[in-house]
Amino acid sequence: MEKRIALLIDAENTSVKYLDGIFMELKNYGTVTYKRMYGDFTSKTLSEWNHKALSYAVVPIQQPRYSTAKNAADIMLVIDAMDIMYTKNVDIFCIVSSDSDFTRLVNRLCDEGMEVIGMGKSDASKTLKAACTIYKNLEIIYGDSDEIVTTGQKTQETTRKATDLEENIVPLKEIKKSMIEIVRENENQGNRTGLGGLKSSIQRLYKDFDERNYGYSSMTKLVKELKDFVVTQDHSTVNVSLSGLDENEKNLEDFILATVRRGPTDLGRLGQMIHERFPDFDVKSYGYSQLGTFVQSIPGIVVEPVKNGKNGKCARLM
Repeated sequence: MEKRIALLIDAENTSVKYLDGIFMELKNYGTVTYKRMYGDFTSKTLSEWNHKALSYAVVPIQQPRYSTAKNAADIMLVIDAMDIMYTKNVDIFCIVSSDSDFTRLVNRLCDEGMEVIGMGKSDASKTLKAACTIYKNLEIIYGDSDEIVTTGQKTQETTRKATDLEENIVPLKEIKKSMIEIVRENENQGNRTGLGGLKSSIQRLYKDFDERNYGYSSMTKLVKELKDFVVTQDHSTVNVSLSGLDENEKNLEDFILATVRRGPTDLGRLGQMIHERFPDFDVKSYGYSQLGTFVQSIPGIVVEPVKNGKNGKCARLM
């Protein structure tokens, strides 16, 4: 059974040009049963909403401004959201706004076990994005950027909008580190990593993650492009595993082994030596959160507490 979605649009904070994209995107999540937009539709700035919304049967909730300093439409949206929540007739809320004032509403809906899809501009507050179950950048849904961030390379046609988007999304390098860590942890536990599960894990860490942010039409294409992973298909299941050691990682492991062969090495000192030899070293890029765990993973090396009652750990050959 498809999930039911309540779509609530802050029309005073959202361009009508995004409406088609909003409905196309929501088809991936279920059926939209509540369709409401909020604002003072007697104003010239919102006149287009009245015409465009007819094709989707979106109900306009007319709310005049009682004061120039207050937004009555926002308050009406919050009241309706709470009323809908208590009816228990929907599974997902989609709040379309970049206004950080809706953060508390999103938190409240999530407290009740609701999924909340946020849709807004990429420069919306990080707090609002983090509160949502998933956050979608409207620029991506609409195709508002002529040039999307790919692997850090830009062409002469890169637009200002694309630059703004790049500044407001998590760098792909950071996404890759988290992906490596997730896949590595699963492999260490003897488990496979499904492509869908990997994407879900990344979205839990980065609520606005969307492969389209980086110029890829599918998660499969993004993972394959990163070169750090191997994508295989087992019947209808697509799995992701880590590729073999690259040259840098092989050199790093050889350096650590050569150091430890000279005798037990204090882990702190070993870390200093690694950074001196490999200035760009970041243990998280290898899928580990701690240096000791990474060193322990190298065949032939064990990490153990320093003897003689001293604090700290050392690495030695088995």
